[in-house]
Amino acid sequence: MSNLKIFFPHSPGSGGPGSFQTRFEKELRNKGYKIAYKGAKDKANVIFVVGGTKKLLWLFINRLRGIPVIYRLDGIGWLHKKRKTTAKEYIIAEFRNTLSKIIHAFLASRIVYQSQFVNHWWDKSGWLRRKDFKIIYNGVQIPQEDFVKKALCDKPINRLVILEGVIDYTPYAIDLLNELAEKLPENIQIELYGKFEHHKPEDCLHKRLINKGFLKRDKVYEVLLGSVYLSLDIHPACPNTVAEALACGAPVAAFNTGSLAELVDDTCGRVVDYGSDPWELGYPHVDKLIEGVNQIFSNYNYFSSNAYQKAKQDYNIADMFNKYNEIIADVNK
Repeated sequence: MSNLKIFFPHSPGSGGPGSFQTRFEKELRNKGYKIAYKGAKDKANVIFVVGGTKKLLWLFINRLRGIPVIYRLDGIGWLHKKRKTTAKEYIIAEFRNTLSKIIHAFLASRIVYQSQFVNHWWDKSGWLRRKDFKIIYNGVQIPQEDFVKKALCDKPINRLVILEGVIDYTPYAIDLLNELAEKLPENIQIELYGKFEHHKPEDCLHKRLINKGFLKRDKVYEVLLGSVYLSLDIHPACPNTVAEALACGAPVAAFNTGSLAELVDDTCGRVVDYGSDPWELGYPHVDKLIEGVNQIFSNYNYFSSNAYQKAKQDYNIADMFNKYNEIIADVNK
C-alpha cells in the first residue's frame, strides 16, 4: 500500500479520457494512494495529466517545486481541419492542441502514449520527440471466463453492435451504415448505440438498422456479450470499447486506421484495408468490411475464444495499473 498523494488538474470529465481517469482513480485509491485536484491544500507527490488541461501555470509552478508530472496522451486533434466547423470550434480545437504540445514538450517529466500509433503521431506532429516515454495500452475489467461462455450459450450469435459516442461524426457515416444494411446477410441484426449530432435517425437510416440510442456505461458489457463489435473509429488512440468487446469475447471488425491493427489481430477479429485516405475522410471500402464481418460470424466460437484470451493477456486493468504504478514509483525515487 502507498500513501503518496496523486494530484489531477481536475476531476474526471466526459468521453474516453474521463472514463479512463475514473477507473484509474479507483485503482489508485484501492492501492492506498491519496487523490486530490488543483486547489487542494496538501502538497502533491505526483501530478497526473489525462489528455490535457488549461492549468499550465499550476503545472509550471509545481515543476519548479520539483514535483514530477506524468502526462498520458491521446492523439492530436485533427477532425476540425477536415469537417465543416465554425470559426469558434476551429480556434478551440487548435488552442487545445497547443496546450497539449506545450505540456508534452516542456512541462511533463514522463510521457505515456496509449499505443505505438500515438507515439509515432506525436513524434511526427509534436514540437519535440520525447525519449522518456512508455507505451501502455488501456486496461479494462476482465469477466470470469465461465461467465462469458455461459452468456454465449444464452444468446443467439447474430448481433452486430456499433457503439460510438457520436455515430455520425464522419461525413459519410450514414451512407456507410445504410450500405452495410443493404449488403450484410439478412440474418444479422445490426444494433446502433450512441447519439447523432447532425441527422435525425428516423429520417435517414435504413429500416433494418436498429437505433438503440445512448448506452449507459454500466450496460456496455451486457450489450457486447454474444455479439460482433464493429468499430467505426477513424485513427483512434486506443479505444476502450475495443478492449471491452474483446474482454466479453466479442470479436472486433474495423478498418485499419489508428491503433486498431495493434489491438486486434487476425485470431480475434478482422481489421481491413480502409480503401482510401482516412486522413482526408475519404469513403472507405465497405465491401472489405462486410467480408471481414462475414468471416467472423462463420467461425464465431474460434474468434470469440481468442478475443477473450487476447483481452486477458494484454488489456487487463490490473496489469495496466501495475505499469503506471512502476512509473509513479520511478519518478518518486
